[in-house]
Amino acid sequence: MIAEFYESWRGIRKNARGKLSLDQAKQFHQKEKPYVVIISKNKAPVYIVKINFNYEGYFCSIAYLNENLDAKKSESYVAQEHQLFLKNVQKKYYDGREIDMVTYLYETDGRYRKNFFIDGRAMEDAEYGKCDVSSHFREMIQFGNYDSILPEEAKRGLQEG
Repeated sequence: MIAEFYESWRGIRKNARGKLSLDQAKQFHQKEKPYVVIISKNKAPVYIVKINFNYEGYFCSIAYLNENLDAKKSESYVAQEHQLFLKNVQKKYYDGREIDMVTYLYETDGRYRKNFFIDGRAMEDAEYGKCDVSSHFREMIQFGNYDSILPEEAKRGLQEG
């Protein structure tokens, strides 16, 4: 898999903007300026890692793309005591089923809220519960090492493109 760096990913247009060299991307990271890492397989983007550096909101996220470059799943992380915590998961369905998206919002104490969406609108009956979130804590990412949030497939053989 190949990693390329850009200033941003435009999901609606399904393309990246502002290609960055490795040195430029490293400078963006050091200056805590947002950037994205596009991870491709056979020249097709498969994962989009967004680095935001927002310590009060989402620090980073990863989008899992389908063959049409739509995000079929996304995971968003918040910075939590020098670690990352998986706070939000969204799963989108493009196969015509009634429910087109399910979201999960997790708290560090294990509480969660699960919402269902039909035609892009949240249904009123959200599900609340509690679960084990010990696996939601990840190592803080460093420039060039995003392994703690990447799926196994992307960790193996990732190279700069």
